[in-house]
Amino acid sequence: MAELPVPSRVFTPRRDGKRQVLLHRSIATLSEDKVQIRSARATVWLPLLGLCFAAGVIALIAAGDGSAPLWLLVGALLILLFLVPICVMGLVSAVAGADVIVDRAKNSAMWQQGYLGMGIGTKELVPFQKVDYLEITIEGGETDRWHDQADDLRQFALTIVKKNGKRVKVAQVPVPAYGQEDGMDRTLAVGNAIAALVGVEVRIPEGWELVEVDADTLEPVAVAPAPAAAAPGPTRPKPRKRR
Repeated sequence: MAELPVPSRVFTPRRDGKRQVLLHRSIATLSEDKVQIRSARATVWLPLLGLCFAAGVIALIAAGDGSAPLWLLVGALLILLFLVPICVMGLVSAVAGADVIVDRAKNSAMWQQGYLGMGIGTKELVPFQKVDYLEITIEGGETDRWHDQADDLRQFALTIVKKNGKRVKVAQVPVPAYGQEDGMDRTLAVGNAIAALVGVEVRIPEGWELVEVDADTLEPVAVAPAPAAAAPGPTRPKPRKRR
């Protein structure tokens, strides 16, 4: 896929040529024709533990041969009726589900329905022609939240803004305050990939700017033109907080 205007350190290359960006408890997979944001593989352990617990309860009931008190059997049955379907759907979502799919072939962005966070069914479908722009917002930098002190965390969010004004969140990236540029890099990487598919712009928060940096060292490139013999190497734009 085309080179994205963010440092390559935010990507994890895959054998099939796609690139992955780590978000908040989810992973964005970027390719030329599709962007998928799905739950991280680590989320598979919780539903697995729930199924193991359910299997243990069933084994105990079978071993007791109905000798347990009636209230205990009824309580165990109600727990199993609630726990097993949730764990099964959560396991399916963690293994094969996707929360957000932006597909060039289908010319649309799709949000899968989340029952307790499990992507089952379709919650919203946004055709590309209805998208106005993408926007990155940040929370946690305000100094009036608690005794004029800013939060220790920064919450970056990527949102699709439709032409009718409706906003649909695509992804979020929480990072420590000292790593806010890394949070912006990751959020912008996904934003640029989606913007390339949809054909719209990505708007970054006020107070941030894109600067040219050396593609290898990631150091800012001097604005003043250099002599031809000492011309800098390849450059790319990188977001940074205005000082």
